[in-house]
Amino acid sequence: MVLAVGGFDPSSGAGITADLKTLAAHNCYGVAAITALTVQNTQGVAAVHGVDAELLRTSLANLLADGNVKAIKVGMLASRAHAEVMHSILEANAGLPSVLDPVIRSTSGAALLDEEGIIYLREHLLSRVGLITPNCDEAAALTGMKVENVEGMKAAATRLAERGARAVVVTGGHLEKATDVFFDGSGFEVFAGERIKPDNTHGTGCTFASAIAANLAHGRSLREAVVYAKAFVAEAIRKAYPIGPGRMPLNHLYRMQQSPRVTDHAPSVPEPVR
Repeated sequence: MVLAVGGFDPSSGAGITADLKTLAAHNCYGVAAITALTVQNTQGVAAVHGVDAELLRTSLANLLADGNVKAIKVGMLASRAHAEVMHSILEANAGLPSVLDPVIRSTSGAALLDEEGIIYLREHLLSRVGLITPNCDEAAALTGMKVENVEGMKAAATRLAERGARAVVVTGGHLEKATDVFFDGSGFEVFAGERIKPDNTHGTGCTFASAIAANLAHGRSLREAVVYAKAFVAEAIRKAYPIGPGRMPLNHLYRMQQSPRVTDHAPSVPEPVR
């Protein structure tokens, strides 16, 4: 069982719906706590309504009380109050693998985390998670640095580690090649891939972080989880299909549309994480 924390996207491209689809695609049972309700479609975010922070705290405590959560993925937090709740929850469950996608602003420009929340995330929450997965814009917002190329991504990852992050993946899907920079505190690794369907990328950050959390729940190492997650996101973009006139969501469940391969041996499928 993997716990996803984030906002609700009614177009199902990002947020909790993307998280749950991604977890299901990785043979994990996903449970969720909602931080905010958004009004949006493929063309952008029209409104954001944060939930009561105590409701979030109660939801998280009740889900964790079942005792079966194997990893935590944190996405949109909306406010400082939500970030404070998440800090206390992560502190109380420090033994669980955790991934933070520091959602700050939507691609269409809507604010998804208030200014006080950004400060709290930078000063307190970074050190409470096992991995943080900012894109270049988010890395720039959290470090105050220009992050426009691989060298800038490396510098930002180093700065985030100095501020307490245990491991960082700075994602650069907008670059000429879809390039991610992984830093675990001891060294860098750069993963470059083909830039596929750049208009069909709604929810890539949520999906990437959730795929990492799922792989960690299955017992894979952090590096393995990052590599597997990048491959999953690339194929989900490749298999994306249009649902509206704006930015298209990934096809999180593309594996359900694939014909099984005929082999001499049964395929190796991880046991479900419940």
